[in-house]
Amino acid sequence: MTPTKDCLPIAQVLDTVLRVERDVAGFYRSAADRTNEDEVKRLFDGLHRVKQDNHPELEKVCREIECGDRAFENATEKDVHFLSAMAETSFYRQTGKVSELADPSLQTPHLLENALKLEKDLLLFYMKFYGMSCSAHRPLFSRLIETSQQHIAELNNVATRLGSRR
Repeated sequence: MTPTKDCLPIAQVLDTVLRVERDVAGFYRSAADRTNEDEVKRLFDGLHRVKQDNHPELEKVCREIECGDRAFENATEKDVHFLSAMAETSFYRQTGKVSELADPSLQTPHLLENALKLEKDLLLFYMKFYGMSCSAHRPLFSRLIETSQQHIAELNNVATRLGSRR
């Protein structure tokens, strides 16, 4: 599978996903410091730890993928365009603005809303990677998908509970 000239090189897409994971961890760190809700602070602290723990393994797999065509044996040109578009557009722009997403003036409901958006974008990214990747890398992306789904459920539950108390 050779990407067309209008796609980002796969190395750049992989660098983006690594940067995004790091930036999302930073968002959770900042958001935890800015919320006055103990439950939300604990949730954001936990999500921060998970993102930090995921990073070394994800980085290793991304470096392996970068070095071999076999890693994307199931990829189509459309898949590469999708990842390229996510990396070049809102996915990267949103996560790249961690300082804005965790702005001190934002209240807890907005921090939760931003966290949900980040996790949903990560879920889409990892689902596409799972579909494209070779069987050797699927366990990692499967775990990342499952983790993102859990994070979305946790964030949504907390947001719903806080919303009903207000």
